[in-house]
Amino acid sequence: MKRKRALTVANILATKIERIVFKGRFYDVFDHPQKKGRWLVWGLSSSGKSSFVMQLAKEFSETEKTLLVTLEEAVDDENLQDRLRLFQMQDVKKNFSIVDDNLEELSERLRKRNSPQVVVIDSAVYFFLEYTFSDYLKFTREFKNKTIIFTAHANGQWPKSELEMKIMYDATQKVLVSGYLATNKGRKYGPHSTQYVVWQKGYEDLHGRKKDNQDENTPTP
Repeated sequence: MKRKRALTVANILATKIERIVFKGRFYDVFDHPQKKGRWLVWGLSSSGKSSFVMQLAKEFSETEKTLLVTLEEAVDDENLQDRLRLFQMQDVKKNFSIVDDNLEELSERLRKRNSPQVVVIDSAVYFFLEYTFSDYLKFTREFKNKTIIFTAHANGQWPKSELEMKIMYDATQKVLVSGYLATNKGRKYGPHSTQYVVWQKGYEDLHGRKKDNQDENTPTP
């Protein structure tokens, strides 16, 4: 077996890094992400996670062919349709599409020429329901030159299941969504912030209530 050639620092620094152009608030928080990698977005129910993921998918779809794999929600689910309308996904219809593929179906799709560059899988638990972390590694390594984004459930501030925790440690970009606020916990940060407000009114209402409660419990001077 032929041994691989060891790379020098000069070899690595000379390697061209392809990036996806982000704009506005996404650029502020995530900069221009590399045109490959593994993301994990996790959060509690009603945290704003699904809305954030749809906004993120739209940002990718501005320049990249993007595929949403919806497994937790059926393609005829009204909640999915509501988000598509709310975030005006019709604006990126040339680059954005939706399927409900399982692991084998998606793998076959991604092996085809001109397949999507960005894949959003909702969710990791449903997608790997009958599989193991080894299957996750096999899948992501086969398509290592694509951006693959998984969603996950949360237990407090951490992913809920053992599988989701392992994916978090492997992910190149990690995003926690809590209280309509997405926090960048990954390996790369934007130039201006580490947090993205998913829904301004919901965020202000929630944090306003917290402040009011704190004020009520504060002794009057």
